[in-house]
Order: sequence, then structure tokens, then C-alpha cells
Amino acid sequence: MPDITLSFALSQCLAAMAFISGIVAFQRYDRASMLKFWFVSALLNASHFAVLGQYEAACFVGLTAVRFLVAALSPRQRWMYCFLALSTLLIVVSYTSPVNLLPYLAAVVGTIGSFQKNVMLVRALMAVGATSWVVHNLLVGSPVAVLMELAFLSSNLVGYIRSRRQSLPAADH
Repeated sequence: MPDITLSFALSQCLAAMAFISGIVAFQRYDRASMLKFWFVSALLNASHFAVLGQYEAACFVGLTAVRFLVAALSPRQRWMYCFLALSTLLIVVSYTSPVNLLPYLAAVVGTIGSFQKNVMLVRALMAVGATSWVVHNLLVGSPVAVLMELAFLSSNLVGYIRSRRQSLPAADH
């Protein structure tokens, strides 16, 4: 029993570190920097799911980490289609329950968002993906991951408002 408790504690620590990196990501103004922080967050989050034994989710988030890095360095549309195909292949080979559809939905929406040039559209699509993860994390019983995604949604909203205010002409304030 102590090993299970230690594994759970480790998973929640990894989720907490992912949490911090994700919050920083949502406060970034430029797309490439935002995606690089999400890369770190996703790597840590994938590790969290692997420790929990949620291997399908770990695979989706691991693929998401690679996608964030590729999108930050080379935001070409062909990469988006490649990651959409990889996500679809992953759900086909790893599907074990309807819960697996939530990471797939998050991956598809996040993939489309990652390769958009408009930061506001990126934020909107990431909010949809985060909502899918909230439901998933509730269903698999990871409280820190639920809090993390809820905080990501909140931080995304704050970042969206800040970006919007910054882009408005001074007379509109």
C-alpha cells in the first residue's frame, strides 16, 4: 500500500509542476513563448498520467508536448495535419473506454489551436481542450490535475482579457 500512496503523491507533484508551467504559459503574450511553456507543462503532465497508470492519456499528452514544441519552432500547416493524423492513429490503437475520447478531443482541438497565428484563437481553442481535460481528470480521479486545468482556464481568461486590453486603442480604454 505505501507504494501506491507514494506513486499517487509523485503523480500529484508532477501535476503541480505542470500546473506552474501552464500558468506561466497563459500569461505570455507571444505565441512561440506560450507554446514553449506549454511544452514543458505537457511533458510534466504526461509523466503525471504515466505514474497514475493512465497510459492512453500519457500518450496523448506526450504527443501534445511534441506538438507544442514543433508548433513553436515551425508553425506550418502540414505539421498540424501530421499531428491530427497521429492523434487519430493513437485513439484507434489505444481506445479502451469512452474516457479515452476526452484526451482525443483535447488533442484535436489543441492541435488546431497550436498552429493558428492569431493568439486569441489559440486561447479559445485551448479553453475547449482544457475543458475536456477537466472532465477527463474528474473521471480518472486526479484532483491536482482538475485544479490545474481549472486554473489554466482562469489564467487563459485573464491572459485573454489582458491581451485584448493591450490591443485596443488608448481611446477605447
